[in-house]
Amino acid sequence: MHPPGFAMPPTPKHRHHAEHANATRLSLLWSGVRDSLWFIPALSTAGAILLALLIVRLDARWEAGGALGGILFSGGADGARGVLSAVAGSLITVTGVVFSVTVVALQLASSQFTPRVLRGFMADRSNQIVLGIFIGTFTYSVMVLRTVTAGDDEGAAFVPEVGVTLAILLVLVSIAALIYFIDHAARSIQVGVILARETEHTMHRVEQLFPSQIGEEETDTAADAPGAPAATVLAARSGYLLAVHGQGLFELSDVGRMTIRMEPPIGAFVLEGEPLASVWPVSAVTDEVIEAVREAFLLGEERTPEQDVELGITVIADMAVRALSPGINDPTTAQLSIDRLAEILARIGRVPEPVPARIGPDGAVRLLARITTFERAVEIAFGQIRHYGGDNPAILARLLDSYERLGALVLPGRQEVLVREAERTLERGRLAGLPPGARQALERRGAGCLEALRQPSARSTAPLATTVATGERSRAAPALTHPSDRSA
Repeated sequence: MHPPGFAMPPTPKHRHHAEHANATRLSLLWSGVRDSLWFIPALSTAGAILLALLIVRLDARWEAGGALGGILFSGGADGARGVLSAVAGSLITVTGVVFSVTVVALQLASSQFTPRVLRGFMADRSNQIVLGIFIGTFTYSVMVLRTVTAGDDEGAAFVPEVGVTLAILLVLVSIAALIYFIDHAARSIQVGVILARETEHTMHRVEQLFPSQIGEEETDTAADAPGAPAATVLAARSGYLLAVHGQGLFELSDVGRMTIRMEPPIGAFVLEGEPLASVWPVSAVTDEVIEAVREAFLLGEERTPEQDVELGITVIADMAVRALSPGINDPTTAQLSIDRLAEILARIGRVPEPVPARIGPDGAVRLLARITTFERAVEIAFGQIRHYGGDNPAILARLLDSYERLGALVLPGRQEVLVREAERTLERGRLAGLPPGARQALERRGAGCLEALRQPSARSTAPLATTVATGERSRAAPALTHPSDRSA
């Protein structure tokens, strides 16, 4: 280590790492801007201003009459002002109504489901486009209105015929957008639509689990950090770990012949002064290396979905827990959430877990990452639901059904995780004081679930596709009835 106050000049490897870290930071920033409610309306406003200036310039060169004479606006200056004023006034009013409806939808979703679904509503492209159409039409009308002049002794009259006609066409487009928005707003707060959206986003992130695209996997699954003492890089501020620039850490450690181990998982809240990473050997750690490692860990005020697959699972699990609360008491929504969680876990269970240890070209371990395991995903998905739904036989039965169905789909060896989860679910039901009939039915259902998990179907080793070109079911993959369709 260099003495305090020593500063090494920037080296190409550290500049390269800083560029990668900045690219990751810009990617997160762009994602936040793109999903914000103001981005598309702002673009529409700028586009409307440019369009108005272009159309007015075209109108100044336009010869009245001709083939389009019967189509274009033919009123005078007062008529043009009246049309444009009416368009601008009505559109700004409608925009206020649309914004109010959007805010009400956000409030309903936050109180009825979970505040964590608000990000999906804010990022809804349809809402952004509708707002952009209304604000763009208003801006365009105002910009064209300022160019309308009546004839006097000082100059000739100017009525932008093309501009006014285009404003009328934009009103028709706005009416169609309003009709669409009313239908879309009503659909967007339905629980099925919200669950489908959150599931789709989470499933997309499952295909890119961190750190599967970094370096090469260490074939020795028992690979661990060196036994020598490590230098600890501490967090300079508090915040949620939004993302890790894993490729930059890997390149930094490979060039410097170091081994870097992540300490907090993605999505964790890191306190100022807590460890971010451990680095070996101590002799290779300089002030510049410490700063480069810190830059690779991006901290923020709230979790983001870019690398955080656990966030999507948490959102859906929160919806189920909220539905089970006494104030809402909506077990059907909880059951729908369990089904969607099972869908996500089936995808995770079919994907081999990324190996935490990543090796460089020389075969040495350069990065030890924190990963989301199948066991952790199952606990996040069902742990809170099992706790808060323990006195509801229907919820416990749906959980057991999900375990059994997952056991037939996940990779071999992962059924043990589901067995432990089923045993916890049965124990929770025993402690809940269920009526004798409900308890006996739960015990029978649990026994069938455990038997199926401990003797997994051969389908757990089969590929996902089990149909032939004709659409008939393959003989190698016999039909499996739904657990809830079988008698307990």
